[in-house]
Amino acid sequence: MSTAHERVADAIRNEISTKRWKVGDRLPGELNLASRFQVSRNTVRRALETLEAANLVRRHQGKGTFVADQGISHISGDLRSFTEIIRSLGMTPGVLDIEVTVDPNPPEDAKTYLPGSKFWLIERVRTANHRPFCIMQSWLPDTDGWDISPDQLKQRQSLYDLLEAKDRRPAHATEVIRAEAATAAEARTLDVEHGSPLLTMYRWTSDSRGRPIEYVRSTSPGTLYEYVIRLRQ
Repeated sequence: MSTAHERVADAIRNEISTKRWKVGDRLPGELNLASRFQVSRNTVRRALETLEAANLVRRHQGKGTFVADQGISHISGDLRSFTEIIRSLGMTPGVLDIEVTVDPNPPEDAKTYLPGSKFWLIERVRTANHRPFCIMQSWLPDTDGWDISPDQLKQRQSLYDLLEAKDRRPAHATEVIRAEAATAAEARTLDVEHGSPLLTMYRWTSDSRGRPIEYVRSTSPGTLYEYVIRLRQ
């Protein structure tokens, strides 16, 4: 059963998704929302915190709460697929321009981490609500003589679902996040300016048995993606 603040957050989320509130619109104040939903101001505040964590709103001190551009907040420690994260935010995941090849010259990090000497390279442009969101490159070892096709990925969308079907469900990962400038090709694909800042994630992934199964480079416009790190003392 959902809590009061979750119900308020869901109601506001629905109003944003149905375009009652559009990007840049200022939401009613906390007292107004508390009166409307018949809840306490603290409940409204918690609901807005939930929406802000999901990158649906932005709160500005002294100015109010505004509908944010539909980017994504990724919480550190959340090892879900891109498809799962996008769906959890009420958005539609998609994939464009899939290429699957055997890479004769993978990055050094992929060669030193993954077993074997043959590596699949899966290159995809991932979309959220039909908008190009990230360029994702995944290197996988061919230790079991797999065959991976673009059709398989188009049908499943999630590479993690495909890995799970092959008993290689990702269970653990280490990530490094870097700020990088968009190359000319990346700028064209992501519809950003050449040289604009991109948030680039490098990930080393293993399965539940500790077997290395994937090395990833994923890059997104800095305006659409953010990492949230929760600290506790």
